[in-house]
Amino acid sequence: MFPGKRSRFYRTLASCTLGVAAISFLLSDPRAQAKKLVLISQETSTRAIAVDSVTRTREPFSATTPVVWGNDNHTRVMLFAMGLNLQPNETAADVTAEAEDGAHNFYSLPVEYVGPVANQEWISSIVVRLNEQMSDVGDVLVAITYHGERSNRVRVGIGHIGDGLPDDAGAVPTPGILGAPVPALPTAGTLAPADVQTIIAQAVSSAASLNHPVTVAVTDREGNMLGVFKMTEAPATTQFRGGGPGPSQVPNPITGFVPVGLDGTVVPAKLAAISKAGTASLFSTRGNAFTSRTAGFIIQEHFPPAVNFRSGGPLYGVQFSSLPCSDIKMPGLPLGLSGDPGSVPIYKNGEAVGGVGIEGDGIYTVDRDPSDFDQPFEEVIAVSAARGFEASQIIRGDNILVDGIRLAYLNVTNAPSPPTISFGSLPGAVDPMFPIVGAQPSEFTPAVVGGIAGEVDTRFFPFIASPTVTANSLTAVDVNTIISHAAQQGNITRAAIRQPLGSNARVTIAVVDTNGVVLGVFRQSDAPVFGFDVSVQKARTAAFYSGANAGALLRAAGFGSYVDRAAADGLRLDGSVAFTDRAGGFLHRPFFPDGIDNTAAGPFSRELNEWSVFNVGLQLDLIKANLQTVLSGGAAPCTTIPGLANGIQIFPGSVPLYKNGVLVGAIGISGDGVDQDDLISAGGAAGFAPPVGIRSDQVLVRGVRLPFLKFPRSPNL
Repeated sequence: MFPGKRSRFYRTLASCTLGVAAISFLLSDPRAQAKKLVLISQETSTRAIAVDSVTRTREPFSATTPVVWGNDNHTRVMLFAMGLNLQPNETAADVTAEAEDGAHNFYSLPVEYVGPVANQEWISSIVVRLNEQMSDVGDVLVAITYHGERSNRVRVGIGHIGDGLPDDAGAVPTPGILGAPVPALPTAGTLAPADVQTIIAQAVSSAASLNHPVTVAVTDREGNMLGVFKMTEAPATTQFRGGGPGPSQVPNPITGFVPVGLDGTVVPAKLAAISKAGTASLFSTRGNAFTSRTAGFIIQEHFPPAVNFRSGGPLYGVQFSSLPCSDIKMPGLPLGLSGDPGSVPIYKNGEAVGGVGIEGDGIYTVDRDPSDFDQPFEEVIAVSAARGFEASQIIRGDNILVDGIRLAYLNVTNAPSPPTISFGSLPGAVDPMFPIVGAQPSEFTPAVVGGIAGEVDTRFFPFIASPTVTANSLTAVDVNTIISHAAQQGNITRAAIRQPLGSNARVTIAVVDTNGVVLGVFRQSDAPVFGFDVSVQKARTAAFYSGANAGALLRAAGFGSYVDRAAADGLRLDGSVAFTDRAGGFLHRPFFPDGIDNTAAGPFSRELNEWSVFNVGLQLDLIKANLQTVLSGGAAPCTTIPGLANGIQIFPGSVPLYKNGVLVGAIGISGDGVDQDDLISAGGAAGFAPPVGIRSDQVLVRGVRLPFLKFPRSPNL
């Protein structure tokens, strides 16, 4: 095998944990394989390539599972073999399997399934039922027998990994040397370098015809940069102006605006263009197309914006996610998710493949008055840029209603289409830090969890137990159960922001422990990518606020004023209340209760005379200093609190998790409507819900009952 390809073969084979279909990346020439009966092991050892056949989790395996998936609770393990081809009329019963433990006890393992892996018939999958008497025996050596021929023995951990017998004499990793190339990994969309050049050329040609020089950015489906072009004389910087009614809008003779929060901050224009493009990318799927205008419409203090006595936007606070300081979304967007109009998602053949963002007016803001139907030149140019790459009309944001309110999409209906200048003659230059490239390798690989198809990032899969082991800590089996149940609920939940009507929700599911350690993340197929970072933020936020040390950690990090404000409202932040993000977000609005004008702010928010989308209170204050460090070229997590490495989130979709009344972590959901997120969170938390007596909806603040969860009406398909 060529250098490096053998290791890729093994990584691909190991991805059988992501679903049998992932084997399609394997080599396809059966003639390269030995005909003898061979169980496949890892590349550097005799440890089997093996997964739980139902949950797709890896060893160690329990002999029994607490979740009954069939007629009994015995664990089924899937192994992989070469040289095993059942003859006509033969069944799995014609194959036998046996395991030997370190004490030389032998266990018969009934074989329940044998069949070829799809598109790779030279590999067979074998499902065996574990013997309940195996208990916590550690490593066992497993072999199969067919037509009297016995395979090599591979190592499988039962209960724990380690101990057991030494390898058989002469045992080596299998299958050994292979000789065919491995296909490239999938990419985040299908944009080619020529596509990127076309989009940029169309944008620049439009900008030139309007006499508005701009910076153009193109990203792939997962927000990877595919190219940045700065036109001659385009503004080099842009300034945050969050559009709130506070001091950020008071003229200052030196800076122009009084800095409040991030308002007044000046950053390179290309960062704004990249965040705009990435926002359109991360929000859009084959079932919904959103722009940065859509994002700005759903993050303000009222929904819809500028309509008094309405609650905050359903994604209030999402602008502070997918940040460049995040430990989850890599790469993040330099300014997080953007609400500044001037972006369009990019589609090819009905698939969301990227986004284009335009910056050129020197102001990074949101549309505070959607009713005026303004048409900023940045948005005009973005629409021109995406000619030939438009989203289907039916899935555009303005064909999606939330609470009966039509979302914003674009204010531009007839963008100019001047002759396109050839790429080599465009007025300006490609930013050398962001040369023109095609779609980058995807962060995600296919997976099946709880019988639901989706994707995972291998950093967070297979699912793991909490590394802080206590009598009640979450086990890997717990995490799999929680995520499986959430995925199953999502699969039958009616989507809120997806066309066609009647589609099921597509969300990302994250589970963390009490220290914010990610134990597992799973995305349903075609879930919007923005939910990848947000789901972890939500889970971490619920676990943090519900923890015994929340107040002390905030005070130690320099945010004692928020702890004092909460205490004044009777909230001690000492673990006595189980907070969901719906409850935490309710306390983080510039009006309390949410949507009731002319009231004081919640204890975690700025008062209205200081508030803007870039000055929301604790959420921003936690990340501001470290975000500025990263934007200045340094390295830092988003906050100084270890359990909140990617910041907090303040819109619904989480439940803190408990075992025997003890907080053990949280689940976070993001992707398809906040009430749907709450419902799916509750589905995942079944059996791990907090005691009713400590739920946030048992607490009154200023005479107002806090929320806990809110479910949509008639939620299931």
